[in-house]
Amino acid sequence: MKKKILVTGASRGLGFNITRKYLENGETVFAGARDITSEKLQALKENYPDTLIPITLDVTDTASVNAAAKSIGSYTEHLDVIINNAAIHSPTSFEILERADIDDCMATYDVNSLGPLRVVKACLSLIRNGDGAKIINISSESGSIGACGRDREFDYCMTKAALNMGTKLLANYLNKDKILVLAVHPGWMRTDMGGPNAHLDPYEAACQLVELFEKRNTLDGPIFIDNEGEEYPW
Repeated sequence: MKKKILVTGASRGLGFNITRKYLENGETVFAGARDITSEKLQALKENYPDTLIPITLDVTDTASVNAAAKSIGSYTEHLDVIINNAAIHSPTSFEILERADIDDCMATYDVNSLGPLRVVKACLSLIRNGDGAKIINISSESGSIGACGRDREFDYCMTKAALNMGTKLLANYLNKDKILVLAVHPGWMRTDMGGPNAHLDPYEAACQLVELFEKRNTLDGPIFIDNEGEEYPW
């Protein structure tokens, strides 16, 4: 039976490539994006007219998230996988503290930390009806306090650390429902966010991650992991 999968931030970067890979695997993907008319999504829709369902979704807007969940519910009674991928940096993220705009951090928190909670809350009944359901929060090594070596990117690092805590709370809460919840460091990729000097091609990274998500079927084991499935320090 085809899986039903929701991917946020699906119009570009890792989210787009995860969407592409799941479609290639024969799954049905609800591709959440603020702009579902993007050229890349529309081209993908032409190749997968029946199994790609673009969904307008702004993870910072509760009304938008609730409307997206209602739209998904008009197609299916369940979701098997939610991948919370949407994320941003603030405009001054890479500046030293003296030049960083701390007020810009709030928008990053809204997307990176609170957005996944909005999505899970709105889709809770759908994911509870899923078969071996999984919630995957795309985190980052930059969210690790134990491994931190940076001296800037306050907004991004702090929001990913907050996302990791949210992941742990969700894992505790949804354990009774047998829903697997993970925070995953996907690796450094050549995307708009990762830049041209990153190590990984985003499609190859997506293939590796999708395989990893498929293999992990037990609630036992680490919650914060890297793209090899190995535990990453909180």
